[in-house]
Amino acid sequence: MSRTALPRALMATAVLFGLVSTGFASIALVKAPHSFPSHRAVMAKPHAANRSATARSDHVALLIANSNYPDADGPLPDVAAGADLLANVLHSHGFVVDVVRDATHAGITQAVDRLKAEAGPGSVVLVYFGGFGVQSRGQNYMIPVDAKIWAERDVRRDGVSVEETLSELSSSGARKRIAMVDASRRNPYERRFREYSHGLAPIAEDGNSIVIASTPPEQVAEDAGTLPNRFVNDLAAKISPSSLPVEEILAARAAASPGDRREQEHSGAGQKEENS
Repeated sequence: MSRTALPRALMATAVLFGLVSTGFASIALVKAPHSFPSHRAVMAKPHAANRSATARSDHVALLIANSNYPDADGPLPDVAAGADLLANVLHSHGFVVDVVRDATHAGITQAVDRLKAEAGPGSVVLVYFGGFGVQSRGQNYMIPVDAKIWAERDVRRDGVSVEETLSELSSSGARKRIAMVDASRRNPYERRFREYSHGLAPIAEDGNSIVIASTPPEQVAEDAGTLPNRFVNDLAAKISPSSLPVEEILAARAAASPGDRREQEHSGAGQKEENS
């Protein structure tokens, strides 16, 4: 080989080696990401509650906590605190819990629709409503924060019926339907069309439903809006230490004799306000 040919051959080899190395590097750059595990952020739905390892898909709860009404004199801190406590207690007993705060009419109906979708045959379904409730024509209405109530007919238009909600849930095939109604408060609406607050009407139960209210029918809680929330605290004190299913504890609570019920009811419940 001539003296000039050798350097040329070496140069060609070097160039070829460089091209091959660059090609391997390019391939490595393309394939390298696939050698690392993929990490993907999962966004939780705003209404979804955290699920514990003990959560059971056949025990579902919706907690509606309306503590800030534009028409009210002030917030209802007992409602917010009660919902937080109840959510923790139910969650620890295996419930999948959906907490909705300061719900509008659309917010309540959408939350109930979600609950119906999650409830299935044989399930236990619990609904808690904390806020203002008003009765009209024998039915009880959960009042949304965006309600515009100036006359009794507005209650039926803007409110969401407790009885109809329980009836809708029965179509899901739920084994047990539970309503906890923390809404017997003096409210800013009834004074516009009534001489006094009526409290809530009796809520009919059937063999598959349990209804527990913060006061007896036709009465209002005198200490509503103050902490602690005695209604929820009393229920939580019965549920928390027990190994029994929540539905059994609440069924026993609802079946208590009238005398016992009065002792267990909200200690601040008052009689109807007399005409002034």
